[in-house]
Amino acid sequence: MDRRDFLKLTSMAGLGVAVGSQFSGEARAADPYTGPLWLFVHAGGGWDPTSFCDPKGAKSLDDPDRMNNYLTSEIETAGAIKYAPVGTNAEFFTKWGNRLLVINGIDTGTNSHEAGVRTTWSGTLSEGRPSLAAMLAGVHAPTQAMSFISNGGYDFTASLVPVTRVPDTSTLGRVAYPNRIEPGDENTRFYHTEATMDRIATARAERHQVKLNQQRLPRLRQSMSTLYTSRLGQNELKQLIQYLPETYYQNGIARQAQVAIAAYKAGICVTANLSTGGFDTHGNHDNDHIPALSRIWTGVDQLMEFAEASGIADKVYVVIGSDFGRTPGYNSGNGKDHWNITSMMMMGPGIVGNRVIGTTDDRHAAHNVNPQTLETSDSGIRMTPGHVHKALRKLAGIDTTEIAREFELTDTSESLPFFG
Repeated sequence: MDRRDFLKLTSMAGLGVAVGSQFSGEARAADPYTGPLWLFVHAGGGWDPTSFCDPKGAKSLDDPDRMNNYLTSEIETAGAIKYAPVGTNAEFFTKWGNRLLVINGIDTGTNSHEAGVRTTWSGTLSEGRPSLAAMLAGVHAPTQAMSFISNGGYDFTASLVPVTRVPDTSTLGRVAYPNRIEPGDENTRFYHTEATMDRIATARAERHQVKLNQQRLPRLRQSMSTLYTSRLGQNELKQLIQYLPETYYQNGIARQAQVAIAAYKAGICVTANLSTGGFDTHGNHDNDHIPALSRIWTGVDQLMEFAEASGIADKVYVVIGSDFGRTPGYNSGNGKDHWNITSMMMMGPGIVGNRVIGTTDDRHAAHNVNPQTLETSDSGIRMTPGHVHKALRKLAGIDTTEIAREFELTDTSESLPFFG
């Protein structure tokens, strides 16, 4: 019986227990999580794949309706991956192309920010569906102190797991060492004696049990137990403090990843949303969009650098996506507007890199693919985020779990072999 089934059974039976307290009624923190770490990188605003992994150059810069301000003849390649000759694309794809799977021609079915973010990270346009990050955390470690960390993007959980936001790393010290006047100083004075802290812990446990006994709704009882258990996670947070770096990267994505990787090393994190904005370039597209892409590439490069230094690079999945794509060509303000066709990129254990799946035409309209071979086919199917998520669920080993059945991707019937 898995942890989720156990919680449901105990809740329905009216037992006042938390995870691990099957007989004593005494809550304790869950065992450390040791599976893979999933990092979901969100490019907020809607990125332009034709500016990086699905390049569309101009035959002539005199073309009044050119797709981009670079020539088709200037498009570059790194192995099997073509990329636009702008910004820091060359450095990124040359370094990481052999590990990257690129999926082009994904139809999000929307040009709305809210709907686009939701479908990219949950796999469906339907409301009320959890993100893949929340599902993974809910399956593997729903009671860990920081099972799902979010720095933005789509982080709806459908009550599967609490979401943790860490706007300031100094907050972690205050939570891990609540009795220290100066959390970062081991020699600081304390607010209370050790005996007083023990009495406080006992009073909290007794109060929790009283409140739990008063509650009859199974879902609320489960939530109360999960919350109480997470509050017992101070020892795990102390472990986290030990793994935090002495120096943080300046890049936002990388800095967010450092906290997530430290939490993973402490055994309390399964997934994290990493997010940066600046992609909604309705005006001055090239001047703003290309530097925003460079921030993503720098962030991913540095997060992998930190994962390598932390000894976990072989356990890290990185999935990169955005709300949707951007329109073919430029508007009157040299910007690009919302477009439903987009791309996603990913790397990690079991993902064969140096591959590109899916194609688009010269005006960035998606081609259909053969569902068996993934080759371009007029009689094939249109790829959607749902197809990507169906494959990711299978890759992650959660496709047959109760949570996956509860939130089945009903608007996507085909299973595409993105990962073999």
